[in-house]
Amino acid sequence: MQRDRASIIHLNVTDFAAAVAVAKDSRLADKAFAIALEGSARRVILTPSRRAWEEGIRTGMPVALAERMLPTLRILPPDVPATTKAEEVITSIVQAYTPHFQCDRGGHVYLDMSGTTRLFGPAVDSAVRIRKEIRERIGLEGAVAVASNKLVAKIGTRTIRPYGLAQIREGEEASFLSSQDISLLSGVGQAISSLLRVAGITQIGQLAQLDDEQTLAFLGKKGVALRDAARGLDRSSLGPSLTKQKQIIRKVSFAEPILDHASLKAALVSAAEDAGLEMRGENHGCSHIHLTLLWSDGRSSEASRRTKDQWILDLEIERVLWDCALQAANRRVSLLAFTLRLSDLNPALGQSDLFIPTQLERSSSLQSAVDRVRTKFGPAILCHAAALCHAH
Repeated sequence: MQRDRASIIHLNVTDFAAAVAVAKDSRLADKAFAIALEGSARRVILTPSRRAWEEGIRTGMPVALAERMLPTLRILPPDVPATTKAEEVITSIVQAYTPHFQCDRGGHVYLDMSGTTRLFGPAVDSAVRIRKEIRERIGLEGAVAVASNKLVAKIGTRTIRPYGLAQIREGEEASFLSSQDISLLSGVGQAISSLLRVAGITQIGQLAQLDDEQTLAFLGKKGVALRDAARGLDRSSLGPSLTKQKQIIRKVSFAEPILDHASLKAALVSAAEDAGLEMRGENHGCSHIHLTLLWSDGRSSEASRRTKDQWILDLEIERVLWDCALQAANRRVSLLAFTLRLSDLNPALGQSDLFIPTQLERSSSLQSAVDRVRTKFGPAILCHAAALCHAH
């Protein structure tokens, strides 16, 4: 008998920010509410609660329109500390089952349970236990699916959300997908969905039946990949291993919306110093820096930098972050918050040159001295002058 290789688990906590709000305050469980940013007349719904969704409230809908549709709708601001903590707890739970996992934003997690049968039994048993642990520890109820690849597992959770368990055995992918609504397939947005429905294609199985010539004529070259996905074909792997996947994240929300670059730079320097101290405390350097700016109208802008080497010192991180900020801060609206991420973390590399440049040696020695003082007496004891005007 062939071994069942359906070992990919997908966890999906639907409407994650709203679910976290309910877990924190059970009185919201049966209420129509939505998460939206404060301080902008053009703000939009970020996440509706389950009850609000049933009343027609959708992500991206202007708050003013949502309130006209549902006068009893309650608007709550994002609770970044609570959602961050929930994500950290979920990560701590899943990493106990396998080193091969991928945590995406908004309550989505993939696990590759290959080779863990002797430890935990079949993958579906682990899925049940993981779901139960998350519910017991942080009160979040999610949908979980087990399949042979990420694509099918993701569609599995979409068919049963917000709660439940689905198992799609190897060899059953096509039959499972055939009757599912075409909108459940990743890559089918509103435009493609409308095009397919005009042609009478409403189910994933109908798209899967198209041959190459039909697909190219109808959807172009990119359509072939979509057709293959409809057949359950997915060769994508999970994200990096646990060591590669770890990130150091700092999220800063301003007490009042800001417009000036000086205030942004002060906050960036302060956050960079704090993140850099944590990174070096683990003897790591980073090769990827990412910055996301969140604006008062609900939109965001991003910029990132990569290097083949490593960034280790505060001066290096601050310089790169400011370059990212200048690229991303290209809008004439107020700034509400930002998130910086240091990723591609690896053990800090020693200087490979025989002769270390004097300036670099002095900078490294100074950084080490500053880190020792800040570790002993607290991060606030020493900071860059540019960070002094930023109120934590």
